[in-house]
Amino acid sequence: MAEPPPAGARETRWREVLALVAAGVAASLQLGKVAPSLLAIAGEFGIGLGGAAGLLSVFALLGALLGLPAGLLAGRAGVRRFLLGGLVLMGGAGIAASLAPGPGGLYAARVVEGGAFLAVVVSAPSLVAARAALADRAMAMSCWSIFMPTGIALGMLAAPLVDGLGWRGAWAGLALLPPATALVLAVLLPPTAGRPVAGPSDIPGRVGALWRARLPFAAAGAFACYAVMYFGIAGFLPARLAQGFGLSLPAAGLAGAGAAMANIGGNLLAGGLMRGGFRAARLVMVAGTAMAVLSAGTFALPFSAGLTVAAALLASGIGGIIPASLFALVPRTVPEPSLTGPALGLVVQFNNIGSVLAPLAIASLAERDWALAALPLLAAGGCLMLLAKPLRRIGEDPSSAVRATSPRSP
Repeated sequence: MAEPPPAGARETRWREVLALVAAGVAASLQLGKVAPSLLAIAGEFGIGLGGAAGLLSVFALLGALLGLPAGLLAGRAGVRRFLLGGLVLMGGAGIAASLAPGPGGLYAARVVEGGAFLAVVVSAPSLVAARAALADRAMAMSCWSIFMPTGIALGMLAAPLVDGLGWRGAWAGLALLPPATALVLAVLLPPTAGRPVAGPSDIPGRVGALWRARLPFAAAGAFACYAVMYFGIAGFLPARLAQGFGLSLPAAGLAGAGAAMANIGGNLLAGGLMRGGFRAARLVMVAGTAMAVLSAGTFALPFSAGLTVAAALLASGIGGIIPASLFALVPRTVPEPSLTGPALGLVVQFNNIGSVLAPLAIASLAERDWALAALPLLAAGGCLMLLAKPLRRIGEDPSSAVRATSPRSP
């Protein structure tokens, strides 16, 4: 649950906000560390690249199934406790994964890691919003939104660590990062932060309250549409460049890394735009339109690799405005603070549903023709426009969320 800011609070607790972002990056690193280790794991356990690649999908599947329940549980347990427990558990599971004697143990450890990751990503943004003053809240949520692309990019850059220490040594070292951030947060965050907030205590009551509010589902659906477009680029740009234009795999991979970095820039740009007076919902709609057209162009443009890369970089960079803006909106979509955690869990769940479905749809169409892969991206952009439209009712005053979610709201 989001902790209501203390009455009269005027300063953002930036040390705490940045520590929370660092915790998110440390958690997402446990997802990013798999990519440079795939070949080593496949060779050691004899499970092939497909079997090793399943380690990547564990986090997404858990998020797609359990995002909302995790948000509800965080509220019952207390967000601070849930976050710190998730970080410590993630470290233990990471060590267990590095010691796994076989693929079964490795997959079991990854399931635990995935559950712990879910605990982190439904808890930390609630605390980020609560530790920021009203004037800085959009910027703080924009900073939070970089956690996933930063962690994944750093995980890919851990390839030399895997080469030097082996995947087991690299994973053991990286597993120490989440507990280390938990220790820092335990010192920085007061025990009163993220306490359970009074509200409907039964799960059906909370889900019903979210449904009656409507706007949390609109924000979550918009996030799913963004995930389809983002993972379309992140997952298939290297293959598109290598197969469609004959680029070498290292060059194609470098283009993919550039797209990830561009997305981080868009995340941070959104905070500055919102602080400058641009409304978050309007940013979602404008950036969503541009991302849909440009991401579709990544697959449909037949002219040159240069144009394709330019379209991908622009789509990812402009698209980075979307998650930052949606994260800033989510706490204002709920009629009471006790529903912020479940709303964030709902966003995580829909985001992961989009990330699971996108590769399936895009791959099936790309096998016929790369140009056809543009269709689900355009469809996702159109759906995002429809879902973001009601979010325009949310004003800059946090109290307007209550008015916007009221059935009597115009």
